[in-house]
Amino acid sequence: MVRFIVGEKGTGKTKLMIDMANEVSKASKGHVVYIDRDNNHIYDLDRSLRFINAGEFQIENLKAFYGFLCGVISQNFDIETIFIDGMRVISNAQDECLKGFVENLEKLNKEFEVDFIVSMSRNPDNVPEFLKAYL
Repeated sequence: MVRFIVGEKGTGKTKLMIDMANEVSKASKGHVVYIDRDNNHIYDLDRSLRFINAGEFQIENLKAFYGFLCGVISQNFDIETIFIDGMRVISNAQDECLKGFVENLEKLNKEFEVDFIVSMSRNPDNVPEFLKAYL
């Protein structure tokens, strides 16, 4: 499954993501990963989650971020769900690049059975047509 949580800045996406991640981690038999751009919410997450501050790495585009995700998955084949919150490289991506990124997430989902929950700061009325199936 690939799912996007879309809303403008300040609409509660992060709170929703944190609550979802904490709930998923309780029921998960594998590992749950939470990727954020900084450490601001590290103490809001259950300690059983693997937290990654992606802001510590120089991720400048979606291809680099895809490679980053592949690296995360390659280090632990027990990952069931990856939450991706607050990554500007996703929210600021052009639609064509975003489409390719979503297709790559779908491939990772099928190949490694990892679910992705991704937050994106955009007006929900302005998301591209291809993304509406993932909301």
